[in-house]
Amino acid sequence: MVKNIPAYCKLVVIRLLLVLAAFEVCRILFYFYNYHFFSGISSGRLVYYMFVGLRFDISAIVLTNIPFILLSLVPYGGEESFYRKHLLKSVYMLINSLTVFAQFGDVVFFNFVYKRSTADIFKFLSLGNDTTDVMPTVIKEYWYIIFMWAVLMIVVGYFYSFFPRKPIKPVSDDHHYISASISAYIIILALLVLAYRGGWQLRPVDIIDAAEYAPAHDIPLLVNTPFSILKTYGAPPIKEYRFFDQDKLNSLYNTAHRGSDKQPRRLNVVTIILESFSKEYVGALNNLHRTSTPFLDSLMTQSLVFDDAFSDGKKSIEGIPAVVAGLPTWMDEAVITSEYNKDSAQSLASLLDKIGYRSAFFHGGNNGTMGFTTFCKKVGFNYYYGRAEYNNDKDYDGNWGIWDEPYFQYFAKNLDTLRQPFYAAIFSVSSHHPFFIQDKYKNRFKQQGKELPILKCVRYSDMALREFFKTASQMPWYDSTLFVITADHTGPSAVPYYQNRLGMYEIPILFYMHNSALKKRSHMVVHHVDILPSILDYIHYPYPYFAFGKSVFDSNASHHYAVNYINDCYQLVKDPYCLQIEGKDMALYNYQKDSMLTKNLLAVKPNVSDSMSQILEAIMQTYSGDLIHNNLQLKKEE
Repeated sequence: MVKNIPAYCKLVVIRLLLVLAAFEVCRILFYFYNYHFFSGISSGRLVYYMFVGLRFDISAIVLTNIPFILLSLVPYGGEESFYRKHLLKSVYMLINSLTVFAQFGDVVFFNFVYKRSTADIFKFLSLGNDTTDVMPTVIKEYWYIIFMWAVLMIVVGYFYSFFPRKPIKPVSDDHHYISASISAYIIILALLVLAYRGGWQLRPVDIIDAAEYAPAHDIPLLVNTPFSILKTYGAPPIKEYRFFDQDKLNSLYNTAHRGSDKQPRRLNVVTIILESFSKEYVGALNNLHRTSTPFLDSLMTQSLVFDDAFSDGKKSIEGIPAVVAGLPTWMDEAVITSEYNKDSAQSLASLLDKIGYRSAFFHGGNNGTMGFTTFCKKVGFNYYYGRAEYNNDKDYDGNWGIWDEPYFQYFAKNLDTLRQPFYAAIFSVSSHHPFFIQDKYKNRFKQQGKELPILKCVRYSDMALREFFKTASQMPWYDSTLFVITADHTGPSAVPYYQNRLGMYEIPILFYMHNSALKKRSHMVVHHVDILPSILDYIHYPYPYFAFGKSVFDSNASHHYAVNYINDCYQLVKDPYCLQIEGKDMALYNYQKDSMLTKNLLAVKPNVSDSMSQILEAIMQTYSGDLIHNNLQLKKEE
């Protein structure tokens, strides 16, 4: 039996401090790798964040290292025993290699989603075969990240063995040893509990507590990935909010929509969802002389275009349900992977089925990717066309699915086989990391100078879209088809505005129909969930229905706004203001005059903030209640 428990208690603390130093290295790397996102942070503010971030680091380190801590405090084995020299170190290195690796992963992944990974990452990685298919490419491209992680862990392992610098001698005085050991146990356990809780407050520290120290934009720099995952694991992705009684709630925000009294239009409907097509890339929406979307720009001159349009989230698994089913993800986990994926949700497919439409969803990715196959079946699509149905892997990109150019042609030809009227949706794949180009087009679509790597893929996908419309325009159904084109979410950005909490959601949304009156540039604020009610409104859908969004053809401008959620922060965009609610904290900005959201107008615009906060709270209450209680369709009496 070991005879110096107090010394080993000290050693546990030293080794945990070593992990704390590694966490700080991760934070520094996270900051510099994503400097474009945090460039507005001063050096003094960065030092402050590194200091207050220790509160979240210590909590995560204590929680993840519980096995190591308990094994270290067991009064067994001498300093040179296998138990203490090898087994304990193996446990320590395994645990902390994984926690540090998670943070190195977010160093890269953050650039795509602008948030720390949460517990739903495990569900996301388990959906389909995308993870195993893409992993070799990821390792090849980001080998230097893996190398830096390995070097850091070698350093940690070295200093683990470096302490203690002097041999720990057994205590000979049993009486003194027992009292000292009891005291050491009490002190270290008290310190560990306090460290895990993050202070003396009533409840343990949580992600939302980061808002005490930083605005929502900077919170990912304060918290660490293990903390974010641990605090969301097993927790409900959303809590039910109760701000208003039912009458007041309905007056502020109502999801019940009336059917049209007009004669239904038997139009075909096609929604085209372009992977990562940010507004930033679209020349017509930015007055760019050099555009990456020449065809989309030309189509916009013949379309109803919204230049103040926003995506629902930052992931495809969030964007697709929002577009085809009007089902947003205003919570910590995508609806598809959450406990609410069994709710009786509807979609354009199921609603249009009531008036005789056939429906199909097209995505050249692996069948099962992100749960889309199951989701589409659940919400009423008659057919699903994936990589398996395409059945020609000569056109497989080796990562995500079938190249856009051949798959869009496949899409056009299969639309010609559907009985009219039909509803079809297609989700492209080629403008996705790792940003490769189909071999026969590599010389045509090259990266130009220091531009974002994605832009060559955007040009390729824009070409694929042009070729699709060229083929579709020869089809008999073309003139009687309403096309809605949007993006699933935004992609990487080179412009500061498109990296902030507002611009990071800006996407194109346009409605096109050949030889129609849909030709206008609108400054109306719209978002993904407005697409479903807009389509139903345009075709004069005759039945009442449930929808979180509003029709863009509703002339009542006071109803039009966009909602987003990320990092425990709800955001409402209602021209010209942007309101953010994060716990008890609130901020209001005039984004038309202050696009970088630097001047909080909460104190000088109390009427605006009160009005907008009521709308946003009504949306939060309605969404949380409807999702939790499975009220995603109208009741018969409505």
